[in-house]
Amino acid sequence: MAAPVDLKKYQILVAPDSKKVQGLRTGDIVRRQYFDGTNIIYSLMCVLAYGTTKKFATEAQYDSDGLPILDANGKILTQDVERDVPYFIGALLEGDAPQTKELLDFARITNLFDADRSGALYLTASDSQAPFMDVIDGVGRNKSLCWPENIASEAFEDSRSQYIVRGKGLSAQYKSHDTDVNRIVRLTRNSLSSDFCGLSQDFYELVAAQKRVLISYKARANKSITVNAAITYSTGAVNDAEWPEEFTADWQYYFRAVNVINSGRHLRTFKLDVQNLGVNDWVEIADLNIILLDSISNFGDATSMRIGKLDGVADPVFGTLTGYGAYIQKLYASQTAHISGTLTAGDENGFASTFYAGKIHRNCFRNSCDVNFLSAITIDNSSLINPTGMGNVYKTEDVSELTMFAQNRDWLDNHLAKRYCFSFWAYAKKPCQIGIKQNGKVIGTIQIASDQTHEWRRLHVFFDLLKPDKELEDLLISITPSFSNSLYQSVAGSIDPDEQQLFITAPQLEPGEYCTQYQPTDDILDETDDYGAWFARGGIGGTIQNPLLRLNYDGTGAIDTRSNSFRLNQDGSGYLANENIKWDQQGKVTFGKDVTLNWDNLGDDAKDEMANRYMRIVGQDMFTIIGQEDSVTGKTCSPSSIVLELEEVGFQSTSSQRQWYLLIGDNWIAIPGANGPTLEVFPDSCYWLGYVSTPPQTDAQGNTITYHGESRVTFRCVIKLNDSRTYADTFNINKQYVQGYTVQVTSSKGTAFQNGVCSTVLTATVYYQGQPVNTKYALENFTFTWHRYKKDDPTKDLGFEDLDVTDGANILTLNYEMDGTDVFICELGFADHFDYSFPIIF
Repeated sequence: MAAPVDLKKYQILVAPDSKKVQGLRTGDIVRRQYFDGTNIIYSLMCVLAYGTTKKFATEAQYDSDGLPILDANGKILTQDVERDVPYFIGALLEGDAPQTKELLDFARITNLFDADRSGALYLTASDSQAPFMDVIDGVGRNKSLCWPENIASEAFEDSRSQYIVRGKGLSAQYKSHDTDVNRIVRLTRNSLSSDFCGLSQDFYELVAAQKRVLISYKARANKSITVNAAITYSTGAVNDAEWPEEFTADWQYYFRAVNVINSGRHLRTFKLDVQNLGVNDWVEIADLNIILLDSISNFGDATSMRIGKLDGVADPVFGTLTGYGAYIQKLYASQTAHISGTLTAGDENGFASTFYAGKIHRNCFRNSCDVNFLSAITIDNSSLINPTGMGNVYKTEDVSELTMFAQNRDWLDNHLAKRYCFSFWAYAKKPCQIGIKQNGKVIGTIQIASDQTHEWRRLHVFFDLLKPDKELEDLLISITPSFSNSLYQSVAGSIDPDEQQLFITAPQLEPGEYCTQYQPTDDILDETDDYGAWFARGGIGGTIQNPLLRLNYDGTGAIDTRSNSFRLNQDGSGYLANENIKWDQQGKVTFGKDVTLNWDNLGDDAKDEMANRYMRIVGQDMFTIIGQEDSVTGKTCSPSSIVLELEEVGFQSTSSQRQWYLLIGDNWIAIPGANGPTLEVFPDSCYWLGYVSTPPQTDAQGNTITYHGESRVTFRCVIKLNDSRTYADTFNINKQYVQGYTVQVTSSKGTAFQNGVCSTVLTATVYYQGQPVNTKYALENFTFTWHRYKKDDPTKDLGFEDLDVTDGANILTLNYEMDGTDVFICELGFADHFDYSFPIIF
């Protein structure tokens, strides 16, 4: 059985008399490199442990005046003194083995699990392409084959960023941090199984033969246990290495190096089998990182800044750089920046910028400033300041799912299976976990810890766009918060106490795995790959002090020309053609005497603006309640609820533009939180009692209040697109009570006939409490009597003597010439002569 590489381990001590401090920590990747006059000495090691030990050091003796004490021969007297000597134990990854008498000054390059120790300053005159100074960061993470920060879901699985748990009878829980460990997954055995169970982390890139893979993690268990680890083919049973690990009740650091000995044409998987767990036993894995040795020994790709010779630096925007200069990823100048050549901006990274040069189309989320929620949401722009300065702030106080319209179905179909990052700003007043779904499928979870509450935070998940299960369903993104108690105790009288509230704003959907600075959008997106610029003030053409087109030139936010022939103000008012065409902020247009306008002058957009637009409420309008009012078993109601939907033609509203109302007396009362495109009404809801929320149960004196309710409720929905466009519609819902037997008449050929010839078959069906009665039973126990009336005279029974009619008890066959509208009624009779009649109108 192939085993991991047996790495040589060395204890490196600081000289007792050097007064140096040993600052290295477990997981650090350290390096030494120097020229000894003959050769370049180089070592790369991983720190496995550190501490102090006792060593004797020979030191000179001094008198009370600080002068050395001499013996009879004039030599300085010495003594052996025991000192605490710092040390670290390192595993040699590559290079020269450390030797006594050599320089043993190691510098940290990165850390395999601690993100706060991932950066370093690298100054060299001996490397190729030297001299240069590099600031390097993120080597241990950015090039990792596996750095899990969550648990995979059924809908989305990414082995690089998620723990992949396989096996029956095994449950998994994730925790972001606990004391000194992070990214923790707990595997608990619920039932026994003979199959593999544990972690199975696939590598998403091929690893060539003879490459070395480093596996770094921490682990503990509820009791001592042996687990089996392996690097194997993702498909097949070929192992590069297999080895056991002993887990104890305390956190231990585990580090292994495995040489890839088999073909590099197969993908690999790291497996950690916890088959030896008993029922209800558990293990915890934390800070897992799998990375190639080449990625940490050759760290050129991790350069965040270089000063000196730039040859060999590769940037995704500028390509391969050459010559001397400075390469930096961010530049902040508090005073003046002088650029003699070209300024190139790939993307902005900052807040409240007044200038932006970069990709025009970044945020693909439609109308992120005024989000269209498909569920009720509270818009609260007064409690907190929006961190982006634009758009609405939304608040929720419960754990219900909040669904947002992100993009239409055509866009989604064109981008299926592509990786996108969804981000938003969140402010939680209590610790919570936020589940993220795309069209009902879980794509990730985000945790806000106790020390992350009461502040705005940018949260994000990335995922591959999924195809919805429902046909024609748009791209919908849902968030569901679940709150927990804080680890910290709230101070009495705090101005910002812990509450079950979550505020969100500024959603962004963009390609890739990382979020960039928020780019606000409205309902019009420019889907282009071009780059452009945006700035708050300036000009185009002319001179810099007197441009032809002036942007915010007088500080009012207006766009105008230096000749004042055109102006667009911040409030929407403005003018054209030297004020021959003027409009105010409400859109009222005034034409001058020199303006000629006819239909042919109008463009397609203007004609479209004149197109018909309206909205209406659609849905069922009747609850049928079957059964006695005083029935012990209650009443049967059909349907169980009615959903009122908005039908919008010519426009699409958002949550902030909609509001549902209930008619109470002569007043329209707003229904709290009802701003969605639908409103669900139940037969026992508070609306029937004349309330928009739960009514009080007792009066001021404590007496129980009895409500009788109404048999009709009236709703109204108002959509205010802007100050000049408002649409509204009303809708009535009634209750009808049906007791005992009923009869329903149906026509085989509908209720409308051409040319006055009525040829159809009427059938009367008997129901009892909403359920159909067997036809044979109905014919044996009931009598069916038919009547015919004119619509405008329901008191005179016309009979059937003058018609071609075939009477078959519950069936009436008609074939006659009809004049106007006839009403047919079937009476149902039985022994107690109690009958019901229901009409059908022709």
